Formats: sequence, C-alpha cells, structure tokens
Amino acid sequence: MAKRAPEPEKRPGFFSQIKSLFRFTREAYSWLPWAQTAILIGGVLLGLVAGYRGGFIDALISRITDAMLACPFLILAIALAAFLGPSLGNAMIAIGVSATPIFIRLTRGQVMSVKVEDYVEAARAMGNPRWRIALVHILPNILPALLVQATLSIAAAIIAEAALSFLGLGQQPPAPSWGSMLNAAQRFLTSAPWMAIWPGLAIFLVVLSFNLVGDGLRDALDPKSR
Repeated sequence: MAKRAPEPEKRPGFFSQIKSLFRFTREAYSWLPWAQTAILIGGVLLGLVAGYRGGFIDALISRITDAMLACPFLILAIALAAFLGPSLGNAMIAIGVSATPIFIRLTRGQVMSVKVEDYVEAARAMGNPRWRIALVHILPNILPALLVQATLSIAAAIIAEAALSFLGLGQQPPAPSWGSMLNAAQRFLTSAPWMAIWPGLAIFLVVLSFNLVGDGLRDALDPKSR
C-alpha cells in the first residue's frame, strides 16, 4: 500500500505572527506595572525621608544615591543581573535597584522645594506631626513630577529588560521576551529578517509611546506651560 505524501508545513501568516507577538508581549511584560510600582514606592519613601528630615539621614541617603548614579543605569543593571544570576525575577530586582536612585534624587529635590512653602509652615505651626506633614501636605504636591518620571522610567525598564534578555541574563527561553527573540533572530538576519524586525519594531513603538505619554503628562501637569 502506497504511503501518503506528508502534507506541506503551513507557515504562519502575517496576522498570525502579529497576534502571537501581542500574546507574547502580554505574557512577558505582565510584571512591569508591579515592578514599576515597587520602584516608585521605595524611591519616593527614601527621597521623602531624606528631603524632609535632612541632617545625617539626608547625607547618608544622598551619598549612596550619588554613588549609584555615578554608574550608568544599564551598566549597573547588567552587573547586578550577572551577580544575581539569569532569571526574570533577578532581572526585575536589578532593574528596580538601578532605577531607584533616580526617584530618590527627584523626590528629595521636590520635597526640599515644597517644605518651605507657606502651607507647610502653617501645618507645622498647627502642631501636625512630621509624618502627617510629609504624607498629607508635601507628597500630594510633588506627585505630578513623580508620575511623569514613572512613565519615562517604564520605557527605560523595557529597554533594560530587552538588553538583559538579549544577553541571556533576563527571561530565559522558552518564556517569551523581545530581547530573547532578537537574540534568536540574529542567526537568521539574511534568510528571515522579519524575525528581528517585529520584536525590534515592538520595542521601538512601546518605548516611543511611553515617552510621548510622559511628555504629554509633563505639559498637562506643569502650570507654567498653561
């Protein structure tokens, strides 16, 4: 009895590839909002304490922050990820620790500018405790600048995660990541260039979108631009 010829393998179509890319993106970057929230809370609290208390605490936090900011963000993230080991969790820790000094410095500067305002002096004269003045009277007035920085930091975190995964220090195969997709595609640039085009284009569009959102928030929340 003659054997049936095997059916030709069906290659995925254009819309099938786009659908798969979106599904992989949703799975790979579901951690991003939680990581960004943890970075924002940690950096804001340290900056709030340093800017409001001053003295030795301010000097200690500021010197540690200066030392971390002396190293470029991506280089520090790569070094921490290499030290901790390749995994998505360690990559999140490395990116979070590397991005926290930016929020500490920004929060400290905003607090030092706001704490001398008349309404803060009035709250202090009424006998409000320090924690209430910091959380109720100072923090809400510095949130616009922090929100703008948060949107810009999301774009930086996406680039950093893609770089770590490309180097083998982030999300490990077969789990999806744009960086690991680019790493796998570099061997097929001549025969299948679309394997690198789609992840690269996705990184470009998402990072550009968050940067535009950050610029829009800065223009909308800045009273001087109105």
